[in-house]
Amino acid sequence: MKLLKNTLKYLLFLFFGLSIIWFIYKDVDKENLLKGLRETNYFWIALSVILGLVSHYVRAVRWNMLINSMGYKPKTYNTFFSVLFMYFINMIIPRAGELARCTILSRYEKIPVSKLIGTVIVERIADFITMMGLAILVFAINIGVVHEFFTMHPEVGAKLAKLLSVPNILLGIIALALIIGAFVFLKPFKRGKIGAKFHKLKYEFQDGIKSILMLENRWWFIGQTLLIFFIWFLMLYVVFLAYPPTRHLTIWVGMFTFLMGGLAMLAPVQGGIGPWHYMVMEALFLFGIDKGSGKFFALIAHSSTSLVYLILGSLAGLLMYLINRTHKQHVEVDIK
Repeated sequence: MKLLKNTLKYLLFLFFGLSIIWFIYKDVDKENLLKGLRETNYFWIALSVILGLVSHYVRAVRWNMLINSMGYKPKTYNTFFSVLFMYFINMIIPRAGELARCTILSRYEKIPVSKLIGTVIVERIADFITMMGLAILVFAINIGVVHEFFTMHPEVGAKLAKLLSVPNILLGIIALALIIGAFVFLKPFKRGKIGAKFHKLKYEFQDGIKSILMLENRWWFIGQTLLIFFIWFLMLYVVFLAYPPTRHLTIWVGMFTFLMGGLAMLAPVQGGIGPWHYMVMEALFLFGIDKGSGKFFALIAHSSTSLVYLILGSLAGLLMYLINRTHKQHVEVDIK
């Protein structure tokens, strides 16, 4: 019953995203679409894809830093493939990729999943703080544009306000209190099998969270976090250069569009399908890009990265299996 419920939920999210896609592109003229494809410089699209892979590699290296601080030494190619696999799963099931990358890395590197989940939470906190810092900077510079956007689209502002509303914040605090309460409540059962198992998971999870405190070079971790966001921005900006109507836009316009797309990714939809296209199109419209050109830009920018996630992400799982099986066989031969 739970599986059916979750499946229906994910299908509902997907239907929601595809409905937005249909609404945005239902009136697109086929000839204009073909013209846009002919005018696009695919060198910049290819560069965007390459930058995406570089960002995933940097993300894997940063993750390794946290894991290394706990005394584990996973192979970089395994963490890199795990990150690619995460994006592949997120394209299918929203928010499931983080658990998937921890699970698959645990399988091949023999690291407790609960510890890996703790490191992922540290990563997400770092990403959130960075995103908020960039948002404050860029929105402050473009305060007039931000006001115009939310004036034109009050429904977007209402949804953000609802997301950050007092009831939702209180709900998060209550959930955290329940988790802490569970730790305290289960203390008397330490000697039981269930209690022992629970406390083992708790301490492993805490080790993952504490990994940030055990880092030898925290500034390098911060630098890598900033580098990841810079590369993500470049991924989008070089697509501006690929399409004639957006080629003249400045870096600050790129930053604003990047952040508006980032807000759209908060929607629980596979790969941001639909909400991302809408937010990017509307952001570009504020800077004089007509809706037709904005629609095409959003389509080609999102489609190129999504195809890479689907293809390389699925291959990553297979490559991890093949490479690690080969490595294991070589080790067994050497031992003999």
